[in-house]
Amino acid sequence: PRFYFLSNDELLEILAQTKNVQAVQPHMGKCFDGIRRLDFGDDPKSIDIHAMVSGEGERVGLGKNLKARGNVEKWLTDVEHTMISSLRRLARAAFASYEEEPREEW
Repeated sequence: PRFYFLSNDELLEILAQTKNVQAVQPHMGKCFDGIRRLDFGDDPKSIDIHAMVSGEGERVGLGKNLKARGNVEKWLTDVEHTMISSLRRLARAAFASYEEEPREEW
């Protein structure tokens, strides 16, 4: 995560509310380029991270067992690693299906 784009007040707000994972949502755009928010599902108190959502509304699933618990910097680093592996997996699948899929279905 790019914490250096956060002001001191924003960083303190995130670190002070470690129990409230939703407190990070307004700052996701500064921590990660291209991510507007994380999808925690329907339960506002959930710590399960299901997907990342871009500013354009694109949603990319992050798999299972990704939890927002513990230190904020730790689970945001886990989000970063899972984001990279998810995008790599999706890019490989897209490359493999390139010649098989008609372009109209893209």
